[in-house]
Amino acid sequence: MPPTPAPSSSPPGKSPTKKFLTEDKNANQKAKGIMYQIKAEKGDVAIEKISFKTKDDKDTKVQVYFQLGSYKSFQGKGMVKNSWGAAVFNGIPRRTSGGLKEAVFDKMLIIPKGEMASIHLVGEKEFMFEEGDKEFDVAANAGDFMIYTGSATKKAFEQRLMNADFYGEITYRVDTKVTPPPIVSPTMPPTPAPSTSPPSSKRPTLPSGGGGGVVKKYTTPGVNKAGDNAKGVMFQIIARSKISITGLDIMGKDAKESDVSIYYQDGSYNKFDALDKGKWNEVFKGKVMLDPDELVNIELDEDITIPAGGTASLYVVSKKGVLFTKSSDKEFDIYGASDEDFFVQVGTSTKKDFEQPDKLAEFAGRIVYEI
Repeated sequence: MPPTPAPSSSPPGKSPTKKFLTEDKNANQKAKGIMYQIKAEKGDVAIEKISFKTKDDKDTKVQVYFQLGSYKSFQGKGMVKNSWGAAVFNGIPRRTSGGLKEAVFDKMLIIPKGEMASIHLVGEKEFMFEEGDKEFDVAANAGDFMIYTGSATKKAFEQRLMNADFYGEITYRVDTKVTPPPIVSPTMPPTPAPSTSPPSSKRPTLPSGGGGGVVKKYTTPGVNKAGDNAKGVMFQIIARSKISITGLDIMGKDAKESDVSIYYQDGSYNKFDALDKGKWNEVFKGKVMLDPDELVNIELDEDITIPAGGTASLYVVSKKGVLFTKSSDKEFDIYGASDEDFFVQVGTSTKKDFEQPDKLAEFAGRIVYEI
């Protein structure tokens, strides 16, 4: 029977901190990489720290990767680094009184209730673990979440060794509250805020994203150097915390009115047929007066909500052309917002709508979002 997570003190208005320590049955195997899965059961699980056992007590650099979903469906079954996004911890973990090493996250890793998340530990020295029976079987039950048998690798993202059960401690909070729907007066409905976007039947009456949150804006690097143009620019965003994108600012090839469409899809466009229009959700369609020298704001008809640790693909299409920055990095490399609420990844341009992928492209513009 696994240990019962013990509650500890927590700030007012927040759920108590809990700790879950896995059983050390026979953690005598070692590897420089361990990936495994966690599924939230009773509510949204917010992980603050992960502790683990290393080969010795010496300080060593560790990276922790986190991504929603099962790594079984990731590119290369989790063995391709880009499929994990950026590390959520990259440094020397501190030592605990229990003889473990502890990675403390700048922002909590959120696993929504009922969803699976994958975690990958990578170190310069080996982690200790127990050999697992069957990959993806339940290895431990913490009550609030389940931990599943994963896989150990000899090196980072290289040479799979064996099935692996994680050994260590997880410090987390769990939110079981259900947010009630907004109350709307039948006699005095709220007055919608004025918008510069064309009227659309797609925008919900009530906000679909983070309505009421803190509005923030992020301008991608190298906007002033955006000298390439194409009919479409496809790119990805990885959220570090839950965000709702409400608008995009873009630049056009010419100072002309153009038909513009913006599409999005959950997950990486590398995992679905990105040239199939039917695979995308259209969140804006209308005529926009573009400018090659100024960013022009486009308010989306529907907010794009990305959970913490989640990835969303975006595709901006302009009949008259949209400006972007040609990238010298690899596709899916991170080029922006590394210290913000999300990461922006290198994408691709297309010569036509949903046709002819061309150059590696960095979206050049501004992202308007709420947290």
